[in-house]
Amino acid sequence: MALDPVDILVIGGGVNGLAVAREASSQGWLAAVVDAEDFGAGTSGTASRLVHGGIRYLENLEFHLVRESLRERERLLQTAPHLVKPYPLLIPFYRHNQRSGFIMRLGMFLYDVLSFDKSTPLHKPLSKAEVELMYPGLESDDLYGAVLYHDAQVANAERLCIEQALDVASFGGRVHNHLRVTGLNESKAGVDVRLTDTLTGRELVQSARVVVNASGPWVDMVLSRTIDETSRLIGGTKGSHMTVGPFPGAPETGVHYEAVSDGRAILVLPLPDGNYLLGSTDIFFEGDPADAIMTDEEITYLLKEVNTLIPQARLTPQSVLHTVSGVRPLPYSPEAKTAAEVSRNHHVIAHPTIKNLFSISGGKLTTHRALGEMAMNVVEKHTNLVSSRRPWYGIFRSGPGGTKHLKLPGARCADWGKFQKDFLDRTSLPTATAQRLLGLYGVRVARIESLICADPSLAAPLPGHNSAVGAEVVLAVREEFARTLIDIVARRMLLSWADDAGLRAVEAVAEIAARELQWDEQRVHQEVEAYHQWIRLRRPRALEDASIMLSNLDKYPSSMKKSEQ
Repeated sequence: MALDPVDILVIGGGVNGLAVAREASSQGWLAAVVDAEDFGAGTSGTASRLVHGGIRYLENLEFHLVRESLRERERLLQTAPHLVKPYPLLIPFYRHNQRSGFIMRLGMFLYDVLSFDKSTPLHKPLSKAEVELMYPGLESDDLYGAVLYHDAQVANAERLCIEQALDVASFGGRVHNHLRVTGLNESKAGVDVRLTDTLTGRELVQSARVVVNASGPWVDMVLSRTIDETSRLIGGTKGSHMTVGPFPGAPETGVHYEAVSDGRAILVLPLPDGNYLLGSTDIFFEGDPADAIMTDEEITYLLKEVNTLIPQARLTPQSVLHTVSGVRPLPYSPEAKTAAEVSRNHHVIAHPTIKNLFSISGGKLTTHRALGEMAMNVVEKHTNLVSSRRPWYGIFRSGPGGTKHLKLPGARCADWGKFQKDFLDRTSLPTATAQRLLGLYGVRVARIESLICADPSLAAPLPGHNSAVGAEVVLAVREEFARTLIDIVARRMLLSWADDAGLRAVEAVAEIAARELQWDEQRVHQEVEAYHQWIRLRRPRALEDASIMLSNLDKYPSSMKKSEQ
């Protein structure tokens, strides 16, 4: 089946691919974006959830990247305040560190200079006594000071992807998940891309004047679908994180420190739900990025380092609630001896033989919007093509197109702080529910309220999650492109990050989704089983809870019962 032609097709529905599609759509290009899985299902959903300037990049003298990152951090604080929040971090100074306190203070001075236009506070030097008072759980031996500075956190990083997809669609673009690329060929019109729907098996062809391969760590795999051999572009490194519950000595702010064993950066990051994200590793990775999981060795490494920093913690493998692992789509750098030496910069590369096919290497969550802007500049320069439609104009746009000052859909109000207060004052929803919905959907919480008004039963909390409601499931299917149970639970509602990994709610979510998507009983069973198979890759402690598993056994196929037992 041939789909209607588009100006630009973006392959990859991570934060960077969606940024390219959003930038193109906002400039008037007829854009489409496809992803083999779901939006935010790859690297974008496994990062540290920090929106940061990259103080570590100063070591590699990447001043331009640091400045760009800091500028984009500030933009996100203004254009996505419901998702991106200022976030304090401490860097403690120990005598065993490879980097001296003087060097770190110099780095923080440069960090402040390069972020001269920021709204967050300047860094603050702390003495040993001040650190011991403010962070009593930290190891004090060899401690001689610290700096406290601010970056930003996007605790619900997957929602950055979903909101960008919403914008692409609102500008008239086409948004498709679960479409896998099976071939790319040059055509008279540009590039023809063969696609397979992974849920239905249907085969499609999308013709585009320009194709941008923004598939992250899968860039080389996508290029292998062409008839020509190309040089390797991606030299990915695996980064793994894990979450734990509150523990003795836990800090009230993030802590960014140097590992004792190898000197790499380790993060201890409080999350809004009271848990802590610990990470990350940085290991060269070969193979299919979909196979990346956190190993026992990585868990042991991080636990040892955190227990060294916070002796009271006494964290063990049984403390781990979840793990996530993804592959950073870094540029192939065979000369790099360690993963830390590989540049975090991004590049747009024209295909050597297929005209109007471009690929992106590098890219990180913080700079996704700038990457999208750069990609479109490169496309226009190399192809001499212009958008086929007039730019869309709106009250949230300060110029004739582009995303530089364009708020995300959940932030489109005059004053986010006032909107929050007014909503909490007037809503009939429980306070915890209202606050959760504001943090996920921003001003689009009004859509949740509308669904509840139309069907009050959708206000009922989901099992095991008193602040999550059924209306979110309906919204995910009707407006947010969700096609599977994993799409809904993991990347729309983010229940997979809960202590129970969303397991108590999956059946109730599947029941509501079945009504919206016309699933029969067999499909519901398949979706529930698929969620359990997927969540196993995150190694959640909740899977060891027999009360959860046994309550569901009678609803699973016999093969699933055996595996669970």
